[in-house]
Formats: sequence, structure tokens, C-alpha cells
Amino acid sequence: MVEPPVPLALDPANVLPRQLAAWARRDPDRPFLTEAGSGRAVSYGEFWDESRRWARLLHERGVRRGDRVGTVLPSSIDAYAAWIGAGLLGAFEVPINPELRGSFLDHVLSDAGVRVCLTRPQYVATLAASARAHDLDIVEAPESDPPTAAHEPLVVDALPEPDDISCVIYTSGTTGPAKGVVISWGQMAAIIDRIPRSRLSAADAAYAPWPVFHVTGRSPVISMVDAGARVVVRERFSLDAFWHDIRTHGCTTTTVAAVASLLLAQPEQPDDADNPLRITLLGRVGAEGLRFIDRFGTAGMSFYGSTEVGFPIANTDIGPGTADVIGWTRTGYDARVVGAEGDDLPDGEVGELWIRPPDRRLMLVEYLNQPERTAQAVADGWYRTGDAVRRRADGAFEFVDRMGDTIRRFGENISSTAVEDAVIAEPDVAQCAVFGVSSPVSGQDVAVLAVAAPGCDLDPSELAARLTDRLPRYMRPAYVGVVHDLPKTPNGKVRRVGLVELLDGDRVWRAD
Repeated sequence: MVEPPVPLALDPANVLPRQLAAWARRDPDRPFLTEAGSGRAVSYGEFWDESRRWARLLHERGVRRGDRVGTVLPSSIDAYAAWIGAGLLGAFEVPINPELRGSFLDHVLSDAGVRVCLTRPQYVATLAASARAHDLDIVEAPESDPPTAAHEPLVVDALPEPDDISCVIYTSGTTGPAKGVVISWGQMAAIIDRIPRSRLSAADAAYAPWPVFHVTGRSPVISMVDAGARVVVRERFSLDAFWHDIRTHGCTTTTVAAVASLLLAQPEQPDDADNPLRITLLGRVGAEGLRFIDRFGTAGMSFYGSTEVGFPIANTDIGPGTADVIGWTRTGYDARVVGAEGDDLPDGEVGELWIRPPDRRLMLVEYLNQPERTAQAVADGWYRTGDAVRRRADGAFEFVDRMGDTIRRFGENISSTAVEDAVIAEPDVAQCAVFGVSSPVSGQDVAVLAVAAPGCDLDPSELAARLTDRLPRYMRPAYVGVVHDLPKTPNGKVRRVGLVELLDGDRVWRAD
């Protein structure tokens, strides 16, 4: 049974902090969060107290309703508790990718107006370089010695409502700097029935080795808290630890959208299917997804979604007949396939996917500080996804490609324009083009083609080394080529068709 999303998501009782408070009151010793790496674990009652200690610490630092609290934390008990603690004060949490540095980090801190930032000791130096410009109050949170230990849990007078802000997630678009997507607690609650409620129970456990600066890292908590179930986290995905963690902690569900190919590439073992997984969330499925389901003995589901609009399309019963579709619209959601002139296209034709949730409150509140972009993205209540799809006669949607210049690498959206800005900042580069190259492992790898500035001898390996220092790890190119010129369209823009063929030249550096 699939529940209508509006009453589910907009019922105050289903707001995450309220559900946590209810479990802590009703069954405080019920196991909740476990860190697979450190072995640290907390019950629902312990987690609720820890969240209120974070609220106390932040309150003493001057955080009040509407303030923005940055977090540079790995997937951990501290990360989730800090999120809830900020929410109990009515503050906005701004989770920040630990890989960000330089202008990328400065942009997020400035754009969000972060005044307090919680982080592990290893990230303090990077943040401190920006703290002088942003008057940033940095709070260290060592893994083994949380700064909340000396604080009493804050007495909370009022819990968040569905319309209150949960967090601001920064996501790379097709052009320009990352945008801050403002997400309400109600939009978060719409995730509850992504995996149908009827298929989960308190006996389940989700495995989540995914970063908390993405919705992907937060979704398992939403589903599991609703069921009174467990969540097992690891600071980052580890191929060697994946199946060990699943089996050791009895995990029954996980997401492998970005890593299914890596797991399938491992040598087959006779006990591959001897694991506790019942439900596995896959990406675009196809033959690879069917191989994963068969080899590891799990049921498969897939979801189409985005930070802005949640998960409006679902395929909750993957099999040979449904492996090539991203799914059908969830109850209450509408979807259109729209042509270049804004007209609805017939089934079978490729166009841009537009999504309308059953209530405006179930998609982004806004792009932070960008009212014009917000208006463009959600005009007339329809969210323009920027993805090319086709709809089949049975109502299922097939994903075709990104319509913009976004590079999709291991589930990360990388703005080609943002990488180009970093490349062109090099004094010996006159022009450049950044694009994605298909990869069976990562989905796409980043490729750079550069034209040397007059009088400069541009070496591709040296440029690659400098970009390694300048760019976050997930943005670093796998290919750097130096060419005499870039092909252009009649209006002077770089012609992207055929760029990949220029990587066959002799002045190309390739990552090992």
C-alpha cells in the first residue's frame, strides 16, 4: 500500500525531530545509530539527549532561530545529532562537503551566511583560512571526544513544524557556482514512504556509508526512524568493508546507485547471496541492476529524484520487464515531458522532465538568495529538472541524459562551468573546455581540454597537478589535454560534439 504524500509529509507528527522525541519517550533503549568504523552506538533515547546537547552548545554560541549553522562532518552520530540540534533551535543546518576548498568553500560560507561551523579537527585549518573573511566561529568535534559532553540537554519548548527549514543542501547546477537548496522538514518527511511503509518494520536496518551533505545520506534516517528501526553508518564508502558491514550489523536495506558496478566487478564468491539484504536501492537499472539483484539475492528498487523535488518517480518492483525504466510517478505527483517550445510531447519522444508535487511545500522552498532562479525552476508549480526522458505508453519513464553540461561522477553532480573557472584561472591557459567522458565505473569522468596562452608551453601533466591542488577530489579530471584550438560554433561557442575525440592526441595526461 502506497500512502498519499500530502497528509503523510505535512502531518506535524511525521516531522523527524518529533518522531525522534516520540521514540525517545516511548522506548528510549531501542537501538538506533551505529558507527561501523568506530563501533560507537546510541539508542533512540541517547540520541535524543545528544541532539539536545548540541542544541544547548549552539545556543550558548549565540545561535538563534533563522541562523545558519555549518557542518563539515563525515557520516556519523555527531553529524545527525548536530542536524537535529540546529533544527530544535529553528536554525538552518548547512552541511558542507569536506573536499571543498578555496573559492568553492568561500562561496558556500558566504552565500549561506554561516556564522558557526562544527567540524572534525582535520578540517580546521582549511576552514580557518576562510574564517578570517567570514568571521566564522569554528567548533571542533573530535570523533572520540564530542564537545557536547559537558552540556546538559536543552529543554525544548517547541518542536519543528513541517514548514520550518530542515537544512540547506548545496548542489552543483549546469552553470555557475553551487546553489543552496532550502529544504523544509515537510519535504524531508515525503521521503518516508519512498520505500513503502508496508515493507519496513522495526526489525530492519539501513546501511548508509554516504555523505550527509547530500540528501542520499539523510534519506535512510527518515525511513528508519518512521519504522523505529536502525541505521548503520560509515564515514565513507569502502569497497572492502561493504559486505562485512552488511553482514556484521544485519543490514536489510541500502543504496548502491553509485557503486553497483564496483561491487559487481569484485570476484564472485559462492556465498554472495548469503547476506541479510532484502531491499536494495539501485540507480538506472538495466542489465547491471538485474545482475546485482540475481547475484546478491535481493529485491531491487529504483527512484528518480533530486535535491529540489525529492523522489517523485519510483520503480518499487524491478524485474526483467521493468529494468529499463526509472519508474512511474508516485501517488499525487504529476510529470510532463516538455519540448523546446514548452509544449507537451507525445509518448515515445524525448523532452525535458517537469515535475509537480501534490503540494508546493513538497519541493524546495527556494534557492537561497536567488529569487530569479527559484522562479524559473518552479514556474506555475512545475519543477524543471533539466533531465531528458521519454514516457512509455504504460506511463513509465525512461531516462535519456542530462540536458545541460553537468557531469555525473559516482553520483556527484559536477558543474563543467565551475571546473572551467578553475582551469582558466591558470595564467598559462587561454581557453578551455570541460566535459564528461563515459566510464563503466564512475558513470562519467571529468576531461579538460586547454589551449595555451600566447608564449606559454603548457604541459598537461603539470596542469593536472595544479588542478589537483585547486579542485575538490570529486571534481579532479581524469584526462587533461592540450590542443592548439577548440572547435567553435558559428556564434563562437565551443562545439562540444566530438571533443572526446581530441583526447586521442599525444599531448594528453591520463590519471592512473
